[in-house]
Amino acid sequence: MSEVVAAGRWWRQWSLTVPICAVGLATVLQGGGAMRETAKPREPHLVQAITAPIPGWIGRDLPLGPTEFVANEVEKVLNYDEVVNREYVRGRENFGLYAAYWGPGKMPTRFVASHTPDRCWTENGMRCVEMKFKQVIPFTAGVLQPAEWRRFEPARGDRPIYVVYWHLVEGRIYDYGSRFNAVPSPTLWLKDAVQQALLGSREQYFVRLTSSEPLEDLWNDPGFSEILARLGRLGLAAPQKSDHP
Repeated sequence: MSEVVAAGRWWRQWSLTVPICAVGLATVLQGGGAMRETAKPREPHLVQAITAPIPGWIGRDLPLGPTEFVANEVEKVLNYDEVVNREYVRGRENFGLYAAYWGPGKMPTRFVASHTPDRCWTENGMRCVEMKFKQVIPFTAGVLQPAEWRRFEPARGDRPIYVVYWHLVEGRIYDYGSRFNAVPSPTLWLKDAVQQALLGSREQYFVRLTSSEPLEDLWNDPGFSEILARLGRLGLAAPQKSDHP
């Protein structure tokens, strides 16, 4: 517990200092012509890439909060270009899909990286009781890029929630390290601040799958496999290894 408190104090102290230094560095680099031109964001594409109908399941889009006010506040904080928040139901079974997109120049990587289940769910009273790192998930055309795997227990003793999530930065998986990220890594925060100064805000996706049942039980389900395949085409598919040097 003392380590968590100490980390929290570090976070409060340096969360302002590091960005100020990064801004100063960015100003110097921009004056020297080191900053690259920001690319244009993609046209709306998430809904087309992850359409609702899948075999055997009923899909419905959900608001980002229990009230319109909360949903609007979430949208302001996350500042995404596009988002899909959907639940799929089959009898008593269900799973959720959340996918958000930020075009180049929209959001610093470190800000997107600070809004994971590790932090946000914990701050809302949930408790992580099991975690796995860099999990490879198979789908029909290969495997997806490594995902973060967690099992959370709600504060009221309801059924556990299983979650896997990915954060892509320019098509590459963001490496959170082998740790629980309720408090952002000081090293990654500094690295992201410097990269922000050098490269600007890059294109990003954040994708999350959740269920009250172990997600592994759904890997071979045709409907769930279709979702994984669509996520693969969206950019989550791991690069194919070439047979040639």
